[in-house]
Amino acid sequence: MQFKIEKVTKADKRIVEEPIFYMEPDAYSGVRKVADKVREDVKRVVEFLPETTKKREKLGKYPVIYGTIGHSKILEDLHHSGKINLSVVEGKREVFLFQLVEEPYEGISCALVIAGSDKRGSIYGLFHLSECMGVSAFVDWSDVRPTHKDKVILTEKDNYISKEPSVKYRGLFINDEWPAFGNWAKIHFGGFNAKMYEHVFELILRLKGNYLWPAMWTACFSCDGPGLLNAELADEYGIVLGSSHHEPCIRNGEEYSQVRGKDSIYGDAWNFRTNRNGILRFWEDGLKRNGKFENIITLGMRGEQDSKILEEDATLEDNIELLKDVIREQNRLIRKNVCEDLSSTKRVFVLFSEVEAFFYGDEKTKGLIGDQELDGVTLMLGDDNFGNLRGVPTEQMKEHNGGYGLYYHFDFHGGACSYEWMNTIYLPKLWEQLSMAYDYGISDIWVVNVGDICFLEYPISYFFELAYDMEKWGSSKPNMTDYFTKQWIDRQFDSAFNKEDKKSIQEILNGYTRINHNRKPEVMKAFVYHPVNFDESENLLKEAGQIIDQVNELKTRCPKWALPAFYELIYFPAAASMNVQKMQIVAGRNEFYARQNRVEANVLAKEIKWCINEDKRLTKEYHHINDRKWEGMGLSEHIGFMHWNEEGNCYPLVIEIEPANKPRLIVAKSDCSEFTEGFNWTRKTLKIEDFLRPDVDEVRIDLACGSRESVEYEVKSDCSWIIPSNYCGCVDNKEVLRLKIDRSLLKGKELGTVLIQTKTSEAQLEIWAQNTDVLTMDNNTFLERDGYIAMEAAHYYKKHDIDGYCFTLIENYGRTLSAMKVLPPQHDFTNDSERPYLEYHFIADQEKEYTLDLYLAPSNTAYRDHKLTVGIQLNEEEIQMTNAVGEHFCSQDFGCMEWIRGVMENIHIHQSSVLCQCGLNRLRVYAVSPFMVLEKVVLYKKGTTIPTSYLGPRESFYKK
Repeated sequence: MQFKIEKVTKADKRIVEEPIFYMEPDAYSGVRKVADKVREDVKRVVEFLPETTKKREKLGKYPVIYGTIGHSKILEDLHHSGKINLSVVEGKREVFLFQLVEEPYEGISCALVIAGSDKRGSIYGLFHLSECMGVSAFVDWSDVRPTHKDKVILTEKDNYISKEPSVKYRGLFINDEWPAFGNWAKIHFGGFNAKMYEHVFELILRLKGNYLWPAMWTACFSCDGPGLLNAELADEYGIVLGSSHHEPCIRNGEEYSQVRGKDSIYGDAWNFRTNRNGILRFWEDGLKRNGKFENIITLGMRGEQDSKILEEDATLEDNIELLKDVIREQNRLIRKNVCEDLSSTKRVFVLFSEVEAFFYGDEKTKGLIGDQELDGVTLMLGDDNFGNLRGVPTEQMKEHNGGYGLYYHFDFHGGACSYEWMNTIYLPKLWEQLSMAYDYGISDIWVVNVGDICFLEYPISYFFELAYDMEKWGSSKPNMTDYFTKQWIDRQFDSAFNKEDKKSIQEILNGYTRINHNRKPEVMKAFVYHPVNFDESENLLKEAGQIIDQVNELKTRCPKWALPAFYELIYFPAAASMNVQKMQIVAGRNEFYARQNRVEANVLAKEIKWCINEDKRLTKEYHHINDRKWEGMGLSEHIGFMHWNEEGNCYPLVIEIEPANKPRLIVAKSDCSEFTEGFNWTRKTLKIEDFLRPDVDEVRIDLACGSRESVEYEVKSDCSWIIPSNYCGCVDNKEVLRLKIDRSLLKGKELGTVLIQTKTSEAQLEIWAQNTDVLTMDNNTFLERDGYIAMEAAHYYKKHDIDGYCFTLIENYGRTLSAMKVLPPQHDFTNDSERPYLEYHFIADQEKEYTLDLYLAPSNTAYRDHKLTVGIQLNEEEIQMTNAVGEHFCSQDFGCMEWIRGVMENIHIHQSSVLCQCGLNRLRVYAVSPFMVLEKVVLYKKGTTIPTSYLGPRESFYKK
């Protein structure tokens, strides 16, 4: 059995057998419109537009028959004749049958039948045909052009019955839309009208979403259509309308500013106490106007412009009583104007910002929790605006009958910092948080703040994929993000790139999103990463530079027809954000080397200026490509934020030095802050102990010029086991001298000297080296060297799992390597006698008290007890139960530096003390509270310090 989609030219002298789409009169108008979009997809693939017909006798040999159960006579006929079985989808939510039917009627060879359980099921089924033809969900939004095919043939293998989506309502929130999205909408469509939203609705439906919080800062969704056109179009397409956390009763916040006034029937104050009747009338008119559409009605109230609801002097009880009154009145208005049966009207109450405190109350004041007016209302929990859940339903809350939702952020305007420009969402972290939310029963509504949409298409795709099918992608299937990314790249660039190029695109996506996630571009500064310590700047420069080189190389090889999509989805996000990261790192090195008066600083100054110009050039180029399709989308401020927002932001300082008059050679270990100029009156010696590590075979030494004249030098050594890369040279900027050793010549621990001489100076290097018998060590046992022991979480000696709860590796998670987390995640081991643990083995130099740093993901606490308890046990000592967050830790509290540091630096470092014995030690880290994700373990002697760095010290040597 075959179903053919094929264009036949006149030259073929054959009968044209094109699929004809049967447009049934009873079909939903939105479903018919989507069918027209799918017909356009056919044209994109095989270069002809299929016809439509309303007559069964004109269906041709290969018709597409689509419809919705209860709204399709032809589907009923096919069911009763036994050609299809509608009972497999009937009564289900957003499900479709996609089936080839041989000879359903006389004259038809094979029909493709798409039957939806409801309107959205039919729409998803139609777009499934587009997917089968190789059409991307971003065919319209990002101009992803499908591969041309002479024909498309479907067989019985393509028959498919879809599943019910895991999360009921799956949507996005267009927010912080100025200056980017707003200017784009104004330039191309004249504003936030139905012409613009047509593209947004199509994108949501192609991604199998169904829900929208529309743009809100200067827009009024139900007025800008013009009139109700936006809302009517959304309802026609089956998009469920919502409104943000501070816009109750289906009225945008901006609407009130347009209708308020001294003589207005709505009054002139957004204040429920002083203008009760005016506000109630404002809400009632919104419900009357929009109540006929499919909505999720937001309850509650905040202040204007998303501010606090009452003055600072209001008590907690004042606020709670006010909200109770507000919600009671809103429910009354919904009964009166929408539906008397509240249980059949979908409502949501968003626990965002201070509203969360009003919901829970405190030990003295009962909150809204359990209030009868919230019966049947979905309670929407949130993240901390930076991708970390703020909590999950408690045992008491699980009894709530309205379900739970999640308000999540890919974009944010507010403290601790704003990030509105570029994709900073890293999929392993996204998977860890969203799969955990689902496991805790947060599955009724998911909405994600996507800012301007552009540049976030990649994580948006993953968000909707997770929400649609948690069985495929959830916590029972860890480490699938690379597989998703590969599939996503294939979908966007099927024949545009070969296998190796697609692998490069995957490296680019993983690379730039991880770097941006570690430090968002807006708050990336010159000295975030240390200019030299542990080579972290050097390594990051290489990584960013490699991404830029890769994406530029791919751009030159990208076929012209695929270039717009490649530029919008891959090139600009990667090239622009890595240029900003590079600019700031180079600025840090520029200042650092300028303070040493290296000539190299002037070279770096030129590089900073180049990066500044490149930032401007890339934005201009982006706005001009593809006939200016995305003009405006690149306008967000994104460099050098001094505060939480762009106020006072600036490009980095550019420093140029004046070189010394006399010859000057600056000598330093490349990954160390200390340096010497080797003059007779200072004679500063550099001590190098890297070769005490068994895995170090080479040390790099910077020989930097600090003078107008170039400097000649000579290298001398007093021992045969040190091997310099060269013995003389002349430096006018910088050379790197590489020192290697021959370990076969070592006799135990030895000291060697290297002299670097010029006509006026002599720099002395003390080189320590040692042969360590690693054969006597157990596997995964770490050695203390360089004054510390650093162990990646994944390199444990052994782990202990219990009752199905397992410490699981999350690959490529966090800032350096990976992470370990107990899965499934929804268990608190506080009161258990046995707990999962990770065991680490290390050899300490001395019997001494050590500082223990646990590098944890910047998770919040699962519950309002503010406990993130972890167990620590060294050797045979008692297990220390310690709260990994401070006593006053509170996310979204702009006075809580612990939280601010965590989200800015993407790490939380918990510090404690342990008494180590000389030689082998055993450290166990126990899982106690939920939400704990371990990335790295670092120990160092009490009272000592480790060189400053952002990512922490590089991992110590261990026997693999």
